[in-house]
Amino acid sequence: MIRYSRTYDFFRVWRRFSSISTESITNHTFRTNECSPINHRIDHNGRFYSISESVKKQLFAGGGLPKEYQSLSETLNGLCIMVRKPAIELIHYLNKTNFDAPVLRYVLYGRTGVGKSLSLAHIIHYGSCAGFVLVHVPWVPKWFQYVKVATPSSVQSNKYDQPIEAVEWLKHFSTQNGPLLEKCELKATTTYTWSKREVTAEGSPLSELIDLGLNRAKYATGCIVALLDELKKAATNKQCRVLVVIDGFNSFFSPVSKVIREDKSMVLASEFLLTDAFLSLTRNDWNNGAVVVSIDPLAYPPELRESSLPRYQLGKTGFEHLDPFVPIEVQNYSDKEFRSQIDYYIERNWLQQPKAHTDNGRAELSFTSGNHPYSLMRLVAPY
Repeated sequence: MIRYSRTYDFFRVWRRFSSISTESITNHTFRTNECSPINHRIDHNGRFYSISESVKKQLFAGGGLPKEYQSLSETLNGLCIMVRKPAIELIHYLNKTNFDAPVLRYVLYGRTGVGKSLSLAHIIHYGSCAGFVLVHVPWVPKWFQYVKVATPSSVQSNKYDQPIEAVEWLKHFSTQNGPLLEKCELKATTTYTWSKREVTAEGSPLSELIDLGLNRAKYATGCIVALLDELKKAATNKQCRVLVVIDGFNSFFSPVSKVIREDKSMVLASEFLLTDAFLSLTRNDWNNGAVVVSIDPLAYPPELRESSLPRYQLGKTGFEHLDPFVPIEVQNYSDKEFRSQIDYYIERNWLQQPKAHTDNGRAELSFTSGNHPYSLMRLVAPY
């Protein structure tokens, strides 16, 4: 039994939520057989679609799914993502994009736990199905809040490298795009000299650049800089189409970092070479691609989480960097989405409380969670 406060306000709000009828719950369809996100439209809103295990390993083995949701999907024996309005809106825009124009930037924003990362996962799957080269950063704050090693850059003397994080990202990029890169046959347009004996010659496949970074962590960050620059050129020359997807983008502009120099001074995000590389890719000075980022209060320390709006989260520098952009708010579940989520939990035997089958039980869950996706997931876990 879910505990609640027996106050007048509770019962006043309770009557409003109790308007969900048992008949509408019974007749509600919470799954769709349309598993290609390219075809997802507004009539798929609020329905779950399945992602195969092979696609999951290709796209999300290196990150992209919230840890708790990934664990839940393993427990429930399959990855399913709900088709929601923010992703539908983005897919509509991407399907209608004029790729000869400078890249458009899209910013997903909203409270922590409303589903921004899962909306990005939906878009990543869309990009893969649509033939985009994916440039995906699963969670930017990891690079600055939990950095393993930071060393002076081998490329720029006033910058810092993150060799371990760089190698991990190159592996993730290679896993997501390996077959497509071979098909596109992308080649380096310039010669990159790393040392007296290590050179990536002009005309070499980009896979050689990736392999060098994977095998020589010292040069991994420099290889990412070169790779992203080559992808911009290749997209502009219509050799490929690039989709940039970055979660926690506002962390690039955070005034706080956990990386400390020997003199106890802080190494800011702006002093890392990876920051420069990905900020370059998110400018609109190239075409034949698109940029989709999310901003999240969790990307900042607790004292800087007063608002989830873009202007606050990006700050002046970040806002001006992306301006102009298309803002897309991710909100709490609608009534239809809430019913779908409960139906899904019941179908997978994750929610076994008999009361969840009743309109009163669902109204109680809706009221207690406030239709907040993460709160609902945590709320039903013990039942």
